[in-house]
Amino acid sequence: MDVRIFTRDDVQHLLKMPRAIELMRDAFAALSSGRIESPIRTTLTNDHGTVLYKPTWSAAQNLFCAKVVSVFPGNAHKDLPVTPGIIVLNNGETGMPVALMEAGFLTSLRTGAATGLATDLLAKPDASTAALFGTGGQAGHQLEAMLCVRDLKRVYVFSRHNENAVRFCREMAAHNSNCELIPATNRNVLTECDIITTATTSAKPVFSDREIPTVVHINAIGSLGPNRSEIPAETILRATVVVDHREAGLREAGELLPLMNDGRLPTDFAPAELGELVLNKNYKVERPVTVFKSAGNAVQDLACAAEVLKLAKDAGRGQTVKF
Repeated sequence: MDVRIFTRDDVQHLLKMPRAIELMRDAFAALSSGRIESPIRTTLTNDHGTVLYKPTWSAAQNLFCAKVVSVFPGNAHKDLPVTPGIIVLNNGETGMPVALMEAGFLTSLRTGAATGLATDLLAKPDASTAALFGTGGQAGHQLEAMLCVRDLKRVYVFSRHNENAVRFCREMAAHNSNCELIPATNRNVLTECDIITTATTSAKPVFSDREIPTVVHINAIGSLGPNRSEIPAETILRATVVVDHREAGLREAGELLPLMNDGRLPTDFAPAELGELVLNKNYKVERPVTVFKSAGNAVQDLACAAEVLKLAKDAGRGQTVKF
């Protein structure tokens, strides 16, 4: 059995953010229209972290995809990745494994790409100022995605430890010379922001509703779980909420579940999906605050992994191994 192996460097070489955003546009449209089968992921948790098993199947691409990714926050103190993972692709006609690839970089890239798509669909076209909460493994791709779809002049960067914000801004400035990156400690600057992206592990809101402007788009990318929320309840209640996958968002998102359970959101609350916005060009956002809540979906992994597999042969990347 021949299987093509792709390292992190292979994936990083073959797939870039602008293309990843376009892949997300197609993937979420396929998900919302029922053209891809993507069951709810299986989650196993212990005292140290969580391991997620995410399957999907696409008849159009003739591929099955399964990702196993873990989230272990303590790895940050052990010089290990916080979200390591692997992806397996299987041929749709034979079921034979055809590729195995490192999933840490791909997960970060495709999560950023979803933010890019949501920002492109929901943020003001002339947005010029943004805020980014978090400087961990997701932050770089979150910043890159926002810059791919909007001509931002400045981004305020927040971290629990200001030295991390300073370091992040210094490192990212080398790749983003047209945008001013500013380490921020005072949330008063949020009133200037057209876009706010949160990519943290915080279980509690990282800003208050009164601190944000009247018109703003928010990407809630970080903490996921029924008891974890980066965004204040008051903001959610006055916002147009969009999710990547409705079933997963309503089952897993701490921004939504408590508000539904205590009756502040209706029990039949049904936020729009990103794919529905892609498919419906006339979708109207009726509220000045929009929130994209990301739970992550296996269709993102399949779209990116299939693209890597397609590009690999001509680029001479990957190594074939006999099992």
